[in-house]
Amino acid sequence: MYEIKAMTIQDYEGVSKFWSEVKEFTISLEFDSKNRIDSYLRRNPGFSSIAYFNGEVVGTVLCGHDGRRGSLYHVVVSKDHRKMGLSKQMIERCINCLTEAGIDNGFLFVSTKDENALSFWNHNGWRPFTEVVYHYKNFD
Repeated sequence: MYEIKAMTIQDYEGVSKFWSEVKEFTISLEFDSKNRIDSYLRRNPGFSSIAYFNGEVVGTVLCGHDGRRGSLYHVVVSKDHRKMGLSKQMIERCINCLTEAGIDNGFLFVSTKDENALSFWNHNGWRPFTEVVYHYKNFD
């Protein structure tokens, strides 16, 4: 039986293990350390989603906003549990939280190499925003 609920920092051990085991998902556990995820969850309490199946983590969505736009990160479902509507349910839960907070649009990042993910997002009404280029810089 699936259970979808708000992610809390108490879920972190299972979540970090899950993220490190999903082959299609590249993660830096240094970047997504317990402290950083805790900070993110505190800034956006109740917004992120986690899916469990028989007590094991099988899906995640980190969700938050900056007061203007929503954001989704780490939308991941275990290969064995895909095509069962888990992503849609977790995303719907997140979008409901965002709309309740007065947020009416959002963004996410998808690897240009992940054809399945690109197809999923396009099929579900998300469109590439080609007018901007993503830039990144470390501040250390």
